[in-house]
Amino acid sequence: MPRGGVGRGGNSAAARRTIDLTGCISAAERNDLATLINAITERMHNDISTIFDSPPVSPVMADDCHHWLKLPLLHRRGKENNPPSSNTYQDAGRTSNSYNRAHQTIEKEEKESMTPHLRELKKEALTFFRKWQSSILQRVRDISVTVQDQSPAQGALRGRGRGAPIVRGAVRGGRGARGGRASRGALTLATGPPRLPSKHTDVPFANRFPPIPNTLWTLPQERRKLLLHIAFLTVISLTEYSANAHLLLLNLTSCLNLPVKMFLAEEVRLAQAFASAALDVSPESLLSQKPEEIRGSRKWKGPGPGASLAPALIQAGIGTAAGSFGLTTCAATGLLGPMAASERPLCNMFSMNPARPISKMMDIFSRDIQDFALLPMHGKVRSEYIDAREPPAIDRRFRLVIALGGWLTEDEDVHDPWKCLGQQAEAFVLQWETTALLNLGGSLETVIKSKAWRDAKEAISTKTIFTSIIESSWPSQLLKISKIIDNPWSVGMVRAEKAGQTLADAISRHKFQGERSVSLVGYGLAARAIYTCLMSLAERRLFGLIDSVVIIGAPVPSEPRVWLTLKSVVSGRLVNVYSEHDYLLGFLNRFSNTHFGIAGLQEIQGADGVENLDVGELAYGHMGYASATGRILKEIGWDDLDSDIVRNEKPFRVAPAAGRR
Repeated sequence: MPRGGVGRGGNSAAARRTIDLTGCISAAERNDLATLINAITERMHNDISTIFDSPPVSPVMADDCHHWLKLPLLHRRGKENNPPSSNTYQDAGRTSNSYNRAHQTIEKEEKESMTPHLRELKKEALTFFRKWQSSILQRVRDISVTVQDQSPAQGALRGRGRGAPIVRGAVRGGRGARGGRASRGALTLATGPPRLPSKHTDVPFANRFPPIPNTLWTLPQERRKLLLHIAFLTVISLTEYSANAHLLLLNLTSCLNLPVKMFLAEEVRLAQAFASAALDVSPESLLSQKPEEIRGSRKWKGPGPGASLAPALIQAGIGTAAGSFGLTTCAATGLLGPMAASERPLCNMFSMNPARPISKMMDIFSRDIQDFALLPMHGKVRSEYIDAREPPAIDRRFRLVIALGGWLTEDEDVHDPWKCLGQQAEAFVLQWETTALLNLGGSLETVIKSKAWRDAKEAISTKTIFTSIIESSWPSQLLKISKIIDNPWSVGMVRAEKAGQTLADAISRHKFQGERSVSLVGYGLAARAIYTCLMSLAERRLFGLIDSVVIIGAPVPSEPRVWLTLKSVVSGRLVNVYSEHDYLLGFLNRFSNTHFGIAGLQEIQGADGVENLDVGELAYGHMGYASATGRILKEIGWDDLDSDIVRNEKPFRVAPAAGRR
């Protein structure tokens, strides 16, 4: 099974037990919540399927080879010769005789070569998602609300939850509530077809996550907050906080007409509460557990009065009137299932496993790569991250962000480009191959400050970087100084691929982050490391680990099959940031297989779900990415940024129409 969380703890018949929420919510609210969660997860499933269903974009034939770097040239030619249209690339292609001759043949070859790999990847991605979806829906179906015998008038008040009438109808998305002779699985809040709120409390958020018409939005806000809290605890009961879980809760927040700030605050509060409870567990008690006790904890039979973590959770505010929007202690521990019944799943979520300390993991990583360390960006602990119990609970989160730099000019540069990252997630900087990156940074600075580079840049700009790469026509003065950067760049590319493989192992095999999702951000050679990491996860069919990814100025192929493969393991956003004026990146990649394109120079086409941002011309070209990370992340709509840091960064010129898709 690709991920331990699916099917562990809450999915088998032996692990299931009814969760009684009588008195907390009504049967109608329970049924409509199940209906809504089912609808959201079905839409998530369809979104995954759609990624692989887009028709392939054909490359351009150049010297009997498929050349993806021809596409930007045709785009430019099409805009000059034709008015803008939705088919700009096809219109532009018709201006090229070679494109006309090769189009049908290439399209057929691409379709045939694309089908087997992507068809298998699609099948396995959807299979994984269905398993996770069934686990979530089963936990929701296990919620029971008992309705006592009552008069029709009393039943109407009871079903509404807070004094509004109900209309009985078919329940969509779940079985009826269990328990009680009059539980009536058909109870619903509906007084007509499900509708959208007339005005959403957070319009930008609703645009990103369009709400599904439902009946719950008519409830008072406090009731909707309670339902979101119930869903949150239900998700956590699967003993992980995967990227799919985060995406589900974001969609649910939008559908319940709640502001995203409310959800994010709840996410931080619960993470701190769970981390506090985990820190209260002594490593000795975990090490003293016998193997049969560990196996038994995976078969949850429901929390009783002696649930081991109930006191700690109550102390942290979970299951109290103030901290759970009126949810009782018994109801909260019932929703949490294995997380409330055993210490080990809770500690594993934050990688607090004394049998597998992070320090030993780092020793394993150092065998393959000379320098590999995670440095926290925020909080009291700023040294290397080697002990998961060292950061205080107030600094712990349910999600991680790992940022990577692509070169170094000074030692402190490791942190400097990423000071813009906020504190909604645990932010880390990956320190990797410091010596190689310092050598590369020094070489790049030497070249871009030289007169030869200034003259060469002017010559290249007269005919575009794409023409220079395709024709291998570089100014002679640039070739004379190329030896300064070619070797450090080649060494860096090799080290980046090793770092990417090591990062993939750290996330998937060693679980240094615990059972939580990870987002990745990097520029330059670091983008190559992220690309290698994602490709490795895709090869292993490890879905649900990665939340969002931003790849900036990447020396990686732009071919859509590659990016569809990357997107298969990214549950959230996958963004390619590029510049057609990055002459240095083009020159450094002149010996690579450029027929498959260069993502750092061009838009990714034919890969549904991949976003693009053209940043235009940066002040320092490729080297300018390090000082523009905050502005770039703000431009793409990254949620978690330090606005003061971003405000002080130098602005860059975004291409017309923002270059975004």
